[in-house]
Amino acid sequence: MGQRFTEKTFQTGAIDINYAEGPDKGSSIVLLHGGSANWHDFEDLGNVFSGHRHVYIPDLRGHGKSGRVPWGYSVQEYASDIGVFLQQVSGSAALFGHSLGGVVAVMTASLFPLAVSALLVGDAPLDSISWKAAMDRPDHRETQRWMRALSGGKYTMDEVIAGIKMARGDAPDSKGQYKTLGDIYPDGDPFYEYLASRLIGHDPDVLGMLLEDYATVAAGYEMDKILPKIECPVLLIQADPDAGGAMTDAEVVRAMSLLRNGWHVTLTGLSHLYFWEDLLRVACEMDKFMVQFVH
Repeated sequence: MGQRFTEKTFQTGAIDINYAEGPDKGSSIVLLHGGSANWHDFEDLGNVFSGHRHVYIPDLRGHGKSGRVPWGYSVQEYASDIGVFLQQVSGSAALFGHSLGGVVAVMTASLFPLAVSALLVGDAPLDSISWKAAMDRPDHRETQRWMRALSGGKYTMDEVIAGIKMARGDAPDSKGQYKTLGDIYPDGDPFYEYLASRLIGHDPDVLGMLLEDYATVAAGYEMDKILPKIECPVLLIQADPDAGGAMTDAEVVRAMSLLRNGWHVTLTGLSHLYFWEDLLRVACEMDKFMVQFVH
């Protein structure tokens, strides 16, 4: 853990939420990690902001050290947790989320508009239809299945790493053949421990619901209904669609027509995992937006 952050626990009334908090150096920003991750994924990003903002980084329910709820991982349930967190812990704050965290952030801003001073959406699908299209890709579903099988803490670190090595990589080579992750990453690569630690601390029901009960997970996530309810300025941070970005050009066009105060940037050349590719570039875009609206 970085020296700038202290881990704490907050009881929402429904579940315990683990979170990391930085020093109070300015206005608050809450960072929401993606699926099958935890607050440490944004530790480096939080460090960038911790010198001039008050940074909070929660573990979403079912992730990291936060509580688990059997089959309790709908977007609205995630958003309810974060809404209460904003009201009772951070106060009104800029809210950033990446991937699943971005979906949760959008829903939170629509349900708790007075608690969000600015919304930053990191390459997340903006509607349940586009989200489902991405979820239904065969390679994506295969990845979710093996991740679900290895998650939950029922296997040791070594056993999870062995399972990861046998899993298929996301994309085929030029001959249409898939490599295993063990072929892609050499023994001892930090990737294995990074992913294994997150799966061990991850409730299998998170992925189980996405695979088997998507309608419940995504209920109410319809851009035509929720985006007009968002009162704060919004920045859509889109990864390069040609590099595997999750937010589509068509979604961005539609969203910008629905938002009261929408802004958009495309990170050309960067993929969905752009924080790991060029952290400072992403942080700079976020800060340029926030200095206009968050004081």
